[in-house]
Amino acid sequence: MAVVKLTRALVLLVLIIMARPALARAPLDVETSPTEVNLTPYLEVYEDPYARFGVEDLRHDSFNAQFEPLKRESANFGFSSSDWWVRFSVRNSGDRYQNLTFKLDYPLLDHVDVWVLSGGRVIRTWETGNRQPFSSRAVEHRDFLFPLALAGDEEQTVYLRVRTKGPVNIGLTLFGHNTLLPTIELEYMVFGAYFGGFILLALCISLLYLMDRQVAFLYYLTYIVSYSSYMMAFNGLAFQYLWPEAPEFGQISRPILLTLSIIFLLQFCRSLLGIERVSAFLHRCVTGLQCVLVGVLIAVPVVGYGVLVEPLAIFLLLALVLVLAMGLVAHMKGEPAAKYYLWAWSVFLGGVFIYLLKVFGVLPHNFVTHYGFQIGSFFEFVFLSIALGVRVRELRIQSNVDGLTGLANRRHFDRELTSEFRLSDRPEAELCLMVLDVDHFKDFNDKHGHPVGDKVLKELALVLKKQIRRPGTAFRYGGEEFAVLLPRTDLDEARVLAERLRTRISKDVPFDDVTVSIGVVSRRDGSFDSSAEFFNAGDKALYLAKNTGRNRVAIYRTGMKSFVDARQVSPVTGGGEAG
Repeated sequence: MAVVKLTRALVLLVLIIMARPALARAPLDVETSPTEVNLTPYLEVYEDPYARFGVEDLRHDSFNAQFEPLKRESANFGFSSSDWWVRFSVRNSGDRYQNLTFKLDYPLLDHVDVWVLSGGRVIRTWETGNRQPFSSRAVEHRDFLFPLALAGDEEQTVYLRVRTKGPVNIGLTLFGHNTLLPTIELEYMVFGAYFGGFILLALCISLLYLMDRQVAFLYYLTYIVSYSSYMMAFNGLAFQYLWPEAPEFGQISRPILLTLSIIFLLQFCRSLLGIERVSAFLHRCVTGLQCVLVGVLIAVPVVGYGVLVEPLAIFLLLALVLVLAMGLVAHMKGEPAAKYYLWAWSVFLGGVFIYLLKVFGVLPHNFVTHYGFQIGSFFEFVFLSIALGVRVRELRIQSNVDGLTGLANRRHFDRELTSEFRLSDRPEAELCLMVLDVDHFKDFNDKHGHPVGDKVLKELALVLKKQIRRPGTAFRYGGEEFAVLLPRTDLDEARVLAERLRTRISKDVPFDDVTVSIGVVSRRDGSFDSSAEFFNAGDKALYLAKNTGRNRVAIYRTGMKSFVDARQVSPVTGGGEAG
């Protein structure tokens, strides 16, 4: 009988133990003022999916029995429509007064309600959040700061309720009296450098666009402005300094700025890499996503932030996939800027991916995951600036190259002629110029067709590239006319080269009866006031050669009125005139 009674007593005791809620976690002892304490190990949480509980339930056992110790590394729960309750206790076992502050470091929570209990009664309360005026904050700061004051041998329990349409991140840190201010000062100094860098970059890009008028600069500028504005809103700085009493405007501004950032990002990448030329499929994908995002922009004021925040995260992921795909395809097609572009987006995508994993509750909420955007974007803009510089250099080279022949074009020739003419002002400096023209080229085109004529020009350009060595440079001046600029070359050397070119062209261009006439002029054989006069002298020699038989070289002489055949010129004396 005694054994039966003992058994019943043990069973009853087990049932009582099993029926009791989990014991509350031990309070954090702050007898000595802490410097900075992560409160995560001291947290207990409760998810209230139907918003059943409020301040009147704080002292009820049925409510407190719902809390369980946090069984993860951080209190971030992804997108959730539930009320999330968090509580922790702080005890001052010493006899000295302690002034503390705890910080909730995610500024985009819609509603944050805090109650502080001591001795079973509520002694402090705050109702704040990102959808309340900024003046509702306990401390004027971009994050949520709440002061605690504990007398000697006092214990306080903090209840915190979060309700938000976005991701739920409840990262809590407790600061001592003398440690919070230096942390905030360092934080704002970093933000100042971060956004100051954006301003400086935007000014530099603006100046470059005004000077160069490259549309890639303009798209980059709009991306910088929209992205930096979004980051100000994302970090709570815009709410603190720009619209502190207009929280609903802030709710609309964030999705608008993020959407604009994605649109301009896609446009910049497309322009930088020339995607329309590289991949028609990716070009259509980018255009389609941009059209969808324009629809999102229109919908934001109607449906609000809460409905769009999760779809926008998905659209951002799709945009980043397209951004990476554009870089890979451009790199495989040999685009020079693509290498730096891929470095930029690899780093940025890493930061964004880490942040989004935190948003969806996969990774814990900490400094690296919370500031993944900023860390990634810092390195992204460094590499993107390099990529943009490479692309602009490439475009400048392309703007100086003739698309048909691959020779330098007239624009480049005019600039080089002016520069070399100025350098040849010194008495010892030599400068020669050859002007070439294909004989009877119009008749050739009429007979064989323009595609064959284009092939003749390409073959002629190949002869010039093979025969001309530095410091000489060949240019396509226009149509069937070419020019060869010869710095540090005297007239005899230029004459020999001109004859060799005339001979090689007639032999190496694989078409019958293709010949050229060449005019040669030396800076030392005339008094030229400008580079234009110098070129006109070479042009005059060219047309004198054409008018006296073609397929020959003529050398300019001051006041020349008759043909000077290069084959009749002495290589030593420079020759005289021949009728």
